[in-house]
Amino acid sequence: MNSLRVKIFVGVIAILALMAGGIMAYSLRAVRTAMVEAEQRSVENVLQMAELAIRSQYHQLLSGKVGAIQGRKEAFRQFGQTVRSTLDTLATQARSVGTSDEAARANALDWLGALSPVSGEYIFVFDREGRALVYPDRDMVGQDLSGFRDIRGRGVTQTAWSDSELYGSSFLTYSWRSLKGPTTEQKYGLFVPFPRWGWMIGIVGDVADLQRETDVQRAELVDRLRSSLGVLKLAGHGFVFVFDESGQSVVAPQSRDGDWLTPSVLTDLKGMASVGDEPSRLAPLAAAGPDRKVEAQVFRLKALGWYVAAVVSSAALAKPAQDLIVNQGLVFAGGIVLAAILAWFLAQKVSRPLVALTHRARALSETDFTRRSQFVSPDRPATSRDEVGRLAAAFSFMEDSLYRNVQTVMQVTQERERIEGELNIARDIQLGLLPKIFPAFPHRSEIDIHAALVSAKEVGGDLYDFYFIDERHLCFTIGDVAGKGVPAALFMAITKTLIKSAADRFSDPWQMMTVVNEALSSDNPNSIFVTSLIGVLDCVTGEIRYANGGHNPPLIIREGGRVECLRSISGPALGVVEGVDYEPLVMRLAPGETLVLYTDGVTEAMNGRNELYEDERLVQLLELQDPFVPAQMLVERIMVDVQAHAGDTAQSDDITLVALRFHQQPKRSS
Repeated sequence: MNSLRVKIFVGVIAILALMAGGIMAYSLRAVRTAMVEAEQRSVENVLQMAELAIRSQYHQLLSGKVGAIQGRKEAFRQFGQTVRSTLDTLATQARSVGTSDEAARANALDWLGALSPVSGEYIFVFDREGRALVYPDRDMVGQDLSGFRDIRGRGVTQTAWSDSELYGSSFLTYSWRSLKGPTTEQKYGLFVPFPRWGWMIGIVGDVADLQRETDVQRAELVDRLRSSLGVLKLAGHGFVFVFDESGQSVVAPQSRDGDWLTPSVLTDLKGMASVGDEPSRLAPLAAAGPDRKVEAQVFRLKALGWYVAAVVSSAALAKPAQDLIVNQGLVFAGGIVLAAILAWFLAQKVSRPLVALTHRARALSETDFTRRSQFVSPDRPATSRDEVGRLAAAFSFMEDSLYRNVQTVMQVTQERERIEGELNIARDIQLGLLPKIFPAFPHRSEIDIHAALVSAKEVGGDLYDFYFIDERHLCFTIGDVAGKGVPAALFMAITKTLIKSAADRFSDPWQMMTVVNEALSSDNPNSIFVTSLIGVLDCVTGEIRYANGGHNPPLIIREGGRVECLRSISGPALGVVEGVDYEPLVMRLAPGETLVLYTDGVTEAMNGRNELYEDERLVQLLELQDPFVPAQMLVERIMVDVQAHAGDTAQSDDITLVALRFHQQPKRSS
């Protein structure tokens, strides 16, 4: 087998044999495919009819459910408007006849306690502190209801008030204590505020009532399918049936043809179903056993968790194809014998000139392609017109191409090393613009501040800064430039410089932000923008005047470990539009409380399952911290938790954190 002529001979015979085998296999497949396609079309038609029937009835089921929910929401909304109108009337009448406000409220609560909602179960009333004023279970009156949570984990009473301030009312689904015992039940309710007396009126319905209606309609759907699909028959004792994820039959075959449908067979059928709602192709069903050769086609209805399967016999499909293969085999055997004789003489002719090129190919392994070299064929001129001559020319071209490619790679490598070196220098310069020595103000015991910045690339677009603008006031800022890399880093440096310059001229953060926005948006051809928060801390009183230009809401760790999220904003991000006047915002830190600032690289850190870190996890982490933890330790713990969430996933955005803890000191002169 080391001889080239033997290899050519064996190769030609192998090619012919493979060709013959391929033609025979193709013929077998073509005949089988023709027969299967006819049956496939029949099965597909039946399954499409079944799919249309199921989808049509399922859409009717969904429409009925949605209509019922919308109808109850509308009934609740109209009932809530009537209740509010009545309460306004009672309050007005009480004032006109001189009745005290307390008496008017008591009369209104008695009226509400006896009221039953339209299309609902009951109503209850609570105040802004979540304390029950009216409740069907009188033992609950006066109790704190803020412990109940909706399906998203939010406090029901708090969410009802916050949503109502934004939208006028709130519709929530939640778990609530049952009137029949200590267990909880799924409820839905419309919460309508009555601001005049600080009341929130909840109109409650039972989710189980809606589910029971849906279950009845689903049972009717199954009955209709059993009457329509169960009687369908396919060729070759084929049949159609429906089963669910657990292997339970929804629509069973109407005859004994399906007695062999064991759990293992159903499991195999589920594996045959294609991803999505499209049907699979007709395919052999191996789990049916060696004695039962059948083929099946399955499609899955994800919305219902059902599998619709059609099963047909495959025994009649194989016989015509097998007869064709026998006849073709005899013809190809004679052809291969004749081809073998011709292949031997061809191998002899081709192998001789190729030996000369062997020496040339071996010489290439010893060539130093970092230097220019000339290669001349000693045995075969490159001007020959046959394939061997073109092969010799190809060797010469390959050598020259290898030399050029090696030179190009060397140049590219040098250029890449130069660029990486410049980026590392740019990173050092960028980090040098930010405060990085901690503790930052060791002589100022009234504050404890720490910060951290991790870029997603060599350079990034996040920024932070803090400095005293006078003996009493500390100015701090955090920002996030849209984008990453060198453009964002340059824009970050410009923004930081503009903020520092504005702080030298103005004492109010909103004035600083207005001036910086004008400077950035007036000459911004690439439409780059930066979200930013600028604040000024009074180190005596703990008051913070700040402006938020579209940045993530700051968090405050209050006394006792409670975390407060400040969602108010002063205006849009900097650099978006000119002529914006940013609204002033004010907050206050009590002694021992900590302000946490961050960019969206923290809350949008993603793990391998494409799950975000999110604001809720950050808040939960801060709530678990010791309220007296130093700022540096707090920042380090957040960074560790973000890294634990991301795991080995590459960082997708710059991450920046600033923690500012306030310690009250004796008042200094301003």
